[in-house]
Amino acid sequence: MKDEKAISPVVGIMLMIAITIVLGVTLIFFATAFEMQEPAPFVAHSSGELVRKGGADVQKTDQRVYLYHEGGDPIDVSDIEIVVSFDKNDKVGTLHNFPIEGDDPNPTSEYVSGDDVFDNSHNSIEGSIGTGDVDDDGMWSTGEYVMFRISNTAVSLNSGDIVYVKIIHTPTNTVIMEETLTAS
Repeated sequence: MKDEKAISPVVGIMLMIAITIVLGVTLIFFATAFEMQEPAPFVAHSSGELVRKGGADVQKTDQRVYLYHEGGDPIDVSDIEIVVSFDKNDKVGTLHNFPIEGDDPNPTSEYVSGDDVFDNSHNSIEGSIGTGDVDDDGMWSTGEYVMFRISNTAVSLNSGDIVYVKIIHTPTNTVIMEETLTAS
């Protein structure tokens, strides 16, 4: 009779050890199964400006957006997209597939999606997102800028109009820079 009671504690202990091992293996599997994603670059400080130059004729107005990376991590331009929207209409345009290649960088169809809000004429892109950059290393670093022009036929901006610009780090889908710019 004493031998029969001794089997119950042994079986219970063996079951608890088996359950602990199964739980441990399950936790290890889930912990290692998911690849850790690199965090988005940290932009400590940025600024921007929307500059309108030209005469009274809207067709001759040059509408330029300047974005400045003033502090933080360097940004690989191939990992970003620039999203532009406006307060005066519901148009939204996106620039992507950087750096824009060529001696005369302009946002042709392979670099643009959404509404046709970008000027794709001669030298309508400058700075770190084009191959004409001075150091041409594919990075947008502190002290560098990006410039693109907005089409004056698709979006005619007046003094005081607002443009919203977001820069999205595409691998993490994180907004790393956001600027609200007012036309001068």
